[in-house]
Amino acid sequence: MLRHSVIASVVALGLAAGLNGAVEVSLAHADTASVSPGMPTQSMLDQSASDPNSFGPGWADVPGGVAARPYVVSLTVINGDVSTPVITNGTPTSAPVPAGDVTTAVSALNLCRPGQTPARGTCYATPNLVGLTVGYGENGGGFAGMDFSNPDVPVTPTIDANSVIDMTVSMNTLGKSLRSTWVNGDLLYWQTTSLGQGDATVHIKFRPATAPFVRNFPDSNGCTASPPFNCAIARADYQRLTAQIVFGLDDSGDPALTGAVFATQNAITGVMTPGGSGQAPSLDVRLSSTHLQADGTPELGTIEAFIPAAALLNFYGVLPTDSTRAFTTTRGGDPGTNEPPSYKPWTAAANGSDGLLITVKGITFSVPNYHLSSRLKPVAVHAKARGSKTTITASISGCDKKRKCLATVYDLGRNRARRFVASKTAVLSNKLITTGTLSLTGPASKLKKGDRYLLVVRSAKHKKVLASSIGTVG
Repeated sequence: MLRHSVIASVVALGLAAGLNGAVEVSLAHADTASVSPGMPTQSMLDQSASDPNSFGPGWADVPGGVAARPYVVSLTVINGDVSTPVITNGTPTSAPVPAGDVTTAVSALNLCRPGQTPARGTCYATPNLVGLTVGYGENGGGFAGMDFSNPDVPVTPTIDANSVIDMTVSMNTLGKSLRSTWVNGDLLYWQTTSLGQGDATVHIKFRPATAPFVRNFPDSNGCTASPPFNCAIARADYQRLTAQIVFGLDDSGDPALTGAVFATQNAITGVMTPGGSGQAPSLDVRLSSTHLQADGTPELGTIEAFIPAAALLNFYGVLPTDSTRAFTTTRGGDPGTNEPPSYKPWTAAANGSDGLLITVKGITFSVPNYHLSSRLKPVAVHAKARGSKTTITASISGCDKKRKCLATVYDLGRNRARRFVASKTAVLSNKLITTGTLSLTGPASKLKKGDRYLLVVRSAKHKKVLASSIGTVG
C-alpha cells in the first residue's frame, strides 16, 4: 500500500530563522535550538533564496512564484458573541502588518536550494508541505509573534484558548495533490471544495492549542523525527499557545485520504500514516511530547482525527452511518494511559463535512502510537461479471437458517474513479442470507467489470453489522 505521512512539529513550526530554508523532508529536523517565539512575516517567506535577507528558498523560487502560492481568503476571530473580520477577500500579495494586528504566514517547506536536484526524501521543486501560522505584528515590523499565551504587544482582536479562528484558505495552484492536513488546535469545523484541483479550498474553524516548547534537545532526540521515537524529555521549558496548520501535498499517498485532517494538543510532533492491508486498512497516529509541562504537571495530549465520508467508504470500506460502532482505537508504542476514545459523527450541516471524528484525550507521553482500525473482521469477497450478470461471493460467519442475515451491495464507481468522492449506489438491497456461504447475483449493467463495490452484511434481527468489505469486479 502506498504510504503517506503528514509530519507536524510544533517545535519546528515556529518558522523562525533557518527553518524555511531547511531541506529536510521532515519539519522536525530544523535546528530547534534557534527557534524563537517569533516567525518570519509573509513578505520574508515570499523572498527568493538569492535575496540576501532570505531564510532560504521561498515562494519566489517556486514555479509560478508568489502569485501561485496558497493564501488566506478570509479570517475571522470569534470571541463569545463577537466576530471580528481580520482578512476579507485576501490575495497572495503581502502587506506590512501593524504591531498587534492579527496576521498569517504561509510557508513553502522542504524546497530545494538553488542548484540542488529535487529528490523524494531530500528536497522538492514544489513544496510537499505548506505551513500556515496565525500570528500578530510585532513592534519594529520585523518578525511576527506567534505565541498568544504571552504576546509582547496587545493583540487586536484578542486570541486566547477560547477564541475560534474561522478561516478559508485557497490552495491557489497547489491543491491538486492535497492529501491529509495537521492542525495544532481544537478542530471544530472542516470543509473542503474542489478537491483534486489546483484551486482547492479549505474552510476550517478551530481553537488555538498549547504545546510544549523545548529549547535544547539531546543528541539522541527522536521527539521530532518522522516518525517520532525515543522522546525521553522530562519537562518542557514552557507552554505556548499557537494556531498552526500543515497541508500535506505529497500525492504518493492513498487518494482516498484526500481531505482528511488530524489535530493535536500538547504535543511536539504528530504523524498520521496509513497502513494495514487492502482487506484490513488502518491509520496510525503517533505523537510525541514531554512527560511534564513547565510547571511540573503531567503533559496530557489530545488527538482529534477526522475521517471524511469518502475515506470511510473507499479506504476503510465502512458506511458513514455505521462508522461510530465500527471502529476501534488501540494504543501501542510507549506504555501509558488515556481516556476512552470517542467516536462522533460529523455532518456537513453542523461540521462542514460528513464523516467520523475520533478523539482521544488525556494521553500520557513519551511516544504513543494510536491504531485506528475497523473492529469488523475482514472478509474475503469476490465478484465476477459474466454476460448480463455479476455474482458476488463471500463466506460470512454468523449467518445460517437460525441466524438470518441481510446483505446489501453498493457500487462505488469505476476503479479509476476519484476515491476522495463519497459516492455509492445500491445495486442489491437487504437480500436474505440463510447460509454462511453468500452468493448474490445482480445485473452487470449496474455493477460492471472494473467497478469497485462494497458488501455490507447485517444481522436480520438486530441489524448489527457482521461484515463490511470492498472489492473490485473481475
